[in-house]
Amino acid sequence: MGSESELTSKPMAKRPFLLYLLAFIFLMAGMFSLVGTLGIFQSWSWWLSFVSVNSIVLQVFVGVLITFAWVSAAVILWLRFSWAVIYSSFVIILVTVWFWVERLLLTQNPMPFSRHALVLVIMCIFLIFVFSSLYLVTPAMRTYQNLKFSGDNSSVQTSGDKNE
Repeated sequence: MGSESELTSKPMAKRPFLLYLLAFIFLMAGMFSLVGTLGIFQSWSWWLSFVSVNSIVLQVFVGVLITFAWVSAAVILWLRFSWAVIYSSFVIILVTVWFWVERLLLTQNPMPFSRHALVLVIMCIFLIFVFSSLYLVTPAMRTYQNLKFSGDNSSVQTSGDKNE
């Protein structure tokens, strides 16, 4: 097996299967969020009958923002930027926190804990799977050493030599 510098200097040619799976999961989550947002527009008159306009605008804004977050996380992860895992983790945490805030605090008729237990278990299993997959996919991301610089005389020195 080669040394550590040989392993980090070669870019990964193929994307691992987990990267395909995570991008698919993020795109599907973005699609579900988009469908929910479009559903608000489809039933606009019913929404106006039961809730205020401010609540509808908040739902639309949050739906568009979450859709953009999921899709951008999928694209950034697919492009394998060095910060893609951190960004995707941030999106997952943000969406999860918003889901529970909306479900527990912003709801009109609160449900008992027994109605939240199954969702909580499924959410924990999903988060464990996604975070462990992101951890395993991290070596496949491009690092700063793997980026190709366009100029011949770059200011980044990849060897251990001193600057002149």
